[in-house]
Order: sequence, then C-alpha cells, then structure tokens
Amino acid sequence: MAKRRSTIPKTLPGTKTGSKHQNATLYRRLTWLGGALVAIGIIVGLALLVQSNVALAGAPGERIPIQGADHIARGQAHLAYNSDPPTSGPHYVDTLDAGFYDTPQLDEMLVHNLEHGHIVISYDCSRLVDCETTKQQLRDIFNDYDGWKVTIVPRQNRNAAIALTAWGWLDKMDSFNEDRIRKFIDAWRDKGPERTME
Repeated sequence: MAKRRSTIPKTLPGTKTGSKHQNATLYRRLTWLGGALVAIGIIVGLALLVQSNVALAGAPGERIPIQGADHIARGQAHLAYNSDPPTSGPHYVDTLDAGFYDTPQLDEMLVHNLEHGHIVISYDCSRLVDCETTKQQLRDIFNDYDGWKVTIVPRQNRNAAIALTAWGWLDKMDSFNEDRIRKFIDAWRDKGPERTME
C-alpha cells in the first residue's frame, strides 16, 4: 500500500520558520511593549504620589511616624511613645468605650482605641482659662457625633491645653477651636488600621 503524501504545507507561503528576522521583530515589539507598560506604570505612580501629597498637605494635624501596634500585658514596660499624647505604639489588649470621661484614662488603652479608628481628645484643665465651659463645648461636639468613635478624656498634656489624636495624627491647641476639632474628626475618624463597628 502506497503512503499518502500530506497536502498541508509545513510553512505558510512567503514565511521562513525560525528566521532571525522574525525573532528580531518579535523581540523589538515585546521590548517596546514592555517599555511602554513601565512608562505608564511610572506615570500612574507619580500621579498617585502627587495626589496623595496634595491631599496630605491640607490635612488637619501633624503626621506622626507609626510605632507599631503590638499588644502588651497590662503593666508591661514598653518603649516611650514618640508623641505626647501618643498616636500609635504598644497598647493593652483592652479598649475603652467611646465616651466623655471626667477621670484620666491609661494611654495604653487609648492607643488601642486609636488603632480602631477612634479620635481621642484630651483636655488639660491646668492649661485652660475656663475648664468647665471647655468641657461643655467638648461634650456638645461628642453628642453631635453621637459618641461614635470619639473619646474625650482629661490628661496632663506636655504642651497643649487640648490635644486631638488619631492613628498617626496629632493636633495641639492652646484653647477650644470648634472648627479645627471638627475638621480633625471628619478627616481621621474610622481611619485606623483596624476597622471595627464600635
């Protein structure tokens, strides 16, 4: 029996399989495509960086470097916080219920609140001209936000009558400034690294 010959051509007419010309053309096209993708990535990255810096330039408060978020046992020694009041760092496993407090609370609990996106407002009566009036003004703000993720505590601040803290953010003032306080709350409330419902 005679073998049948295949009628399918092994190459298309006018092409050379494995030619150096085809390989060089393919290489140039892939190089150009790769370069274009890298350029687009750089442009998009720069645009996002500029946009984020513009957004941060108008942000209320001062950016404080994050010191981590390690949980520690109650009473356990830890490195000093890098701001007063603290805005991040080691903290107790316990959190504090959002609320308006008339007695000082532990920084290590307040930092955990910050991690959950709370705003902590600390007031220092020894630095305020009329502490009772300021407390009422702060209580009014607390009520306007329905107390959600807002915690207000008395605290002996190193150099501020009122200090506003969020995770990685701090704003200090010598007297009550409602507009500034509200801008800080609106910018940073519920922006902590751990999103919670409380």
